Amino acid sequence: MRLRPLLFINRIPAFLALGVAFSLLLGLFPSVGSASNLIFEPFRSEYAVDYSGFRADRKVSLEKVGEEYILRSTTRLKGVARLSGYGPVYEISRFTLHDGMIRPTLYSIGEDKENPKRDIRIEFDWVSGMSEGFAKGNVQSFPLAAGMQDPLSFELMGRLQLAEGKRDFVLHVHEGHRIRDYRFIEEEEETLNIASRAISSTRFFIDRNSSRELYYWFADDLGYLPLQIRQLHGQKTKGTVTLTGSSLLD
Repeated sequence: MRLRPLLFINRIPAFLALGVAFSLLLGLFPSVGSASNLIFEPFRSEYAVDYSGFRADRKVSLEKVGEEYILRSTTRLKGVARLSGYGPVYEISRFTLHDGMIRPTLYSIGEDKENPKRDIRIEFDWVSGMSEGFAKGNVQSFPLAAGMQDPLSFELMGRLQLAEGKRDFVLHVHEGHRIRDYRFIEEEEETLNIASRAISSTRFFIDRNSSRELYYWFADDLGYLPLQIRQLHGQKTKGTVTLTGSSLLD
């Protein structure tokens, strides 16, 4: 079994950066028309995170302000790990809709205190067709391509593709210091026990051409709501994110 990466650095700090790749969004629906009307409704979801023995809570929410959508993710360490001084980690994606596609305008991830080694900020200027990204302490510009996503919005855009019936497709994702292809590959159906419910799901491998592998379990009957995510490295599970509750389950 294969599983993908996130932008993890070393141990706890890396663990806290998990939002970048364990980005968990809202649910999608069977038809494109109904999906476009429903998946952008405000929602709130909670997840339990385990990365190499470190545990955390992750909360994800979506709201709309005018014509702009704001997707937020907050990750907080639990237990003894809280004494490390790391976190919480805040991840935000601002986007609009253009021709039925998500068009990011601003993405950021970081803690309360600035940390150039881990903070990421990406500005998307669709008028000029260029982006400016700050990551790993450096500023870089890249040309934008239609459909390009950020590390948080890519999952939602992927679900829109799933709602259209696609099961093998590629998304271009801006990671701040580079652009990478994320390929969704359908694998097999599984039933997971989530929030005291047995839910049918389909596992997808998100291929980013990395030694670390990432898997998503999307619910079959709940609008492709992500139920679980796992990261593997050398056939060993490094991180797991599991849904514990969501307004989408009500």
